[in-house]
Amino acid sequence: MNIFGAFTFGSLIKTFLPGFVWLIAIVVLFWDFSDTLGLPPELWPQLLTKDQALIVLAIPGSILLGLLSNILVFMGLNDRLVRSPMHRKYAALYGLLEELKRRVREQCWDRLAPQTNLDRTLFFSDTIDPEIILLERMGVEKLAYVREQYWYHLEFQLNLMLSLIVLFLALIIATIIRIGFCAGIGYIVLCAVLGCVFSIWLLTSARKNYCRHLAKMASLMTALLSAPPKPPET
Repeated sequence: MNIFGAFTFGSLIKTFLPGFVWLIAIVVLFWDFSDTLGLPPELWPQLLTKDQALIVLAIPGSILLGLLSNILVFMGLNDRLVRSPMHRKYAALYGLLEELKRRVREQCWDRLAPQTNLDRTLFFSDTIDPEIILLERMGVEKLAYVREQYWYHLEFQLNLMLSLIVLFLALIIATIIRIGFCAGIGYIVLCAVLGCVFSIWLLTSARKNYCRHLAKMASLMTALLSAPPKPPET
């Protein structure tokens, strides 16, 4: 996970927008639990009069919440919801990529001869990342181009899915507090349905992007391993 990537490509899309949704959900919860938290009633009218300061504070706040959401996603949600299911569903593609990675490591291992004091088992584990080898040989721009096509969109979709789930939960809680469960059952069901629909849609898109990312990385590994074409004879 590239945290500092949030300040380049993802500042407005991958990190900021999901973080802004998180911010809205938190404000909704604070509004509904203001009495429980002991917040004075005049606090909200006073805050609304300082709209420019709120906008300035909302930008770094959204980025920070987006980064925290990104951490939650890559602590386990990405593996559980995207990587592991897609590795099982597209086992042949995943196996092809793993074999190409092994060959990249094998090529580097041969060029390191003599391999005295080098642990072959450790070298062929995930400690040596073939993507870093791609970065060194192909340059940052080419590798970033591939990642921006699919991987960054995957991060955005998972972060947005998580933030929307939190937002709809906040709206359900707000409905129960304001008008009661029975009176607000229609709004509660609507929020639950919308949350499920958006979550399924974003998760499906994220899984498709991950599969395309695997295919692109396999293509890059192939380009790295393949011999350059011979120049045409004159």
